[in-house]
Order: sequence, then C-alpha cells, then structure tokens
Amino acid sequence: MRLTRKRLCSFLIALYCLFSLYAAYHVFFGRRRRAPAASSRGLRKGVAPAREGRGREQSTLGSEEWNPWEGDEKNEQQHRFKTSLQILNKSTKGKTDFHVQIWGKAAIGLYLWEHIFEGLLDPTDVTAQWREGNSVVGRTYYSFITGPAVVPGYFPVDVNNVVLILNGREKAKVFYATQWLLYAQNLVQTQKLQHLAVVLLGNEHCHNEWISQFLKRNGGFVELLFIIYDSPWINDMDIFQWPLGVATWQPQETNESLKNYQDALLQSDLTLCPVGVNTECYRIYEACSYGSVPVVEDIMTAGSCGNTSVNRNAPLQLLKSMDAPFIFIKNWNELPAILEKEKTLILQEKIQRRKMLLHWYQHFKTELKMRFTNILESSFLMNNKG
Repeated sequence: MRLTRKRLCSFLIALYCLFSLYAAYHVFFGRRRRAPAASSRGLRKGVAPAREGRGREQSTLGSEEWNPWEGDEKNEQQHRFKTSLQILNKSTKGKTDFHVQIWGKAAIGLYLWEHIFEGLLDPTDVTAQWREGNSVVGRTYYSFITGPAVVPGYFPVDVNNVVLILNGREKAKVFYATQWLLYAQNLVQTQKLQHLAVVLLGNEHCHNEWISQFLKRNGGFVELLFIIYDSPWINDMDIFQWPLGVATWQPQETNESLKNYQDALLQSDLTLCPVGVNTECYRIYEACSYGSVPVVEDIMTAGSCGNTSVNRNAPLQLLKSMDAPFIFIKNWNELPAILEKEKTLILQEKIQRRKMLLHWYQHFKTELKMRFTNILESSFLMNNKG
C-alpha cells in the first residue's frame, strides 16, 4: 500500500514537472514564434487602406451621400485624425465636459463633418447603415452619426446637446424633417434632451416658414438655426447663415466623369458660376477646393432670399463677409474684359493666386468651425446657468 502511494506521488510530481516545462517553453519560446505572424498581420493591415480605397471608388457611385471632394486629402486627413486622437486623450481629463452629438440626416452633414470639421467616419464604406466619428474643438467634444439606420426612436439618446442636420428644400424633404423635429420635441419634453440646434438646407427661394413654429423665439424648442442661402431671418443672434458646400456625387455619374470634372477644375484658372434657382451654388465651393477662382454672377434671384436694404452684401452675404477672393460680376457682358486681363497675367501670378485662394478657403472652413463651436458653447452653456 505504501509502495502504491509512493508511486502515485512520484507520478504526480513528474506530471507537474512536465507541465511546468511545457508552460515555460511557451512563455519564453512561443512568443518569438508568434511574432512573425503578428508582423504579417500588421503588414496586411497596412495594405488594407489601398484596397479599401479601390472598393470605395467602385461602391460610392451608387450612393447619394458620397462626397468625392476630400479624396485628394486622404493622407492629410489620416494625419489630422491621429493628431485629433492625441488631443482628445489629453483633453478628456475634465476639459471637454461639453458634449454635442450631431445627427446627420441630410447630405450637407458630410460637408460639415468631413470638410469643415475635417473629421473621419467609421466605417469608411459609404453604403454602411450606421457611420460615426468624433472630434474635439475647443472645449467641446463632438460625436457625429449618420446613415439609413439613424431613424427616430431607434437609437439611444445619451447626450444633452444635439445638432440636427435637415433638408428642407422641397415638400417631401420637409415632411421627413418635420418627423425628426417632432421626435426631438418629445425628447425635450421628457427631459431626455436639453438643447437642440438645427442646420437646415433651406428652400432655394427661402420659403422656410414651416420650421418657424419650432424656433424657440416663437415658443418652440430649437434654440439655434444655421440656415443655407441668404434668408431674411438671419440676425447672427439665434439664426445664422451656413454655406451650401460641395455637391454629393450622383449615381448616374461615373469615375470617368468625376475625374474629368476634377481635372477641369485643376486646369482652369477661372470657373464660371452663373446663377441658377439661387445665386449660391455647389460649383463655387468645388472650384475653391481646387484653387480655381470662381467668377460669380452677383445678382439676386427670385424669391424671398436676401435683403439689400438691410444688408448691402446680399446675395452671398456669408462669403462676402469673409472677403472671398472671387470675381463678382453683375452682367456677363463684363466677361470679355476679365478674360483679356487674364491674358496679361504671367504663370507665376496665376500660381500665387491659386495658392492664395486655397489658403483663404482653408481659413474659411476653420473660421466656420470655430464660430459654430463658440455659438453652441455660449448659447447652450449660458442657458444651463440660466
């Protein structure tokens, strides 16, 4: 009996020693064997953006929300994204206690987020049902959500401050925008939401009376309104002008037509911008993106937009107030003289002018980002104290 117990103890000790040797081997030698595999995964991961870029180029043509204008600055955006993350890590220690969530339910939201805020969206696939990003500006931490899955009542609202981006250009869009406002109104009434601002793609004739009932000045709950086009409501107190921005790429367009248009802007010293339904058009901002000077037809269009008796800068008040380096004309009969003057400019002068326009446009976007943030902070935080 004693012998059997002794053998059992010896067997257990031997088994324990073997297990210890096995564990030590994997700790000291197994890690080295896994390192190359990890490196290869890292290499494959590094290659992914190039594949992703090609996939994006093919898939985005079917999306109404793809904005092609940031494509040439992708590397710079990646650098800014890393810098933003570093700033965010440093800033979240009590400094960014003011949080704002942006609900992007109109394509103009992409211009705000990707161009003015220079933010990225995850996932990058524009066909994704849900996309989001974050950024820090001043004291404010922003989060941005967009996509078909962002619908009223189907996502958790865990913030006090919201900016809702809406399209009110036509009747069908107004109906959809009204549903969002009614949803936000319910959140405010149930105290799940404290402050709300709206960025609105307004009607091209500035017929935006439908949203008036929701404004706080009229007994509603929308504290701030940022509106596109020269609305006579603009007072720079609770209603502010916002830029139209660049167009989204339509499904009927092709990679070739996109490239042809971008090449035309790159190779053109001037880009003609005649009025359409409204004086402000996407082409103005698209030309600025590539350094081609917009030649803008500076006349009022039909409708309720602008008020020259109140603001001598109408139309295009926002651009003129920020000293846009454009060529403004009242009549296209002025164009031949402008083209003759162009012939007298040497190449170096044209290059310098293009650089100055690109610099101005970057400053324009940065200034809008800071104004937007300052307005939200001063309004929402002041109302918190009140």
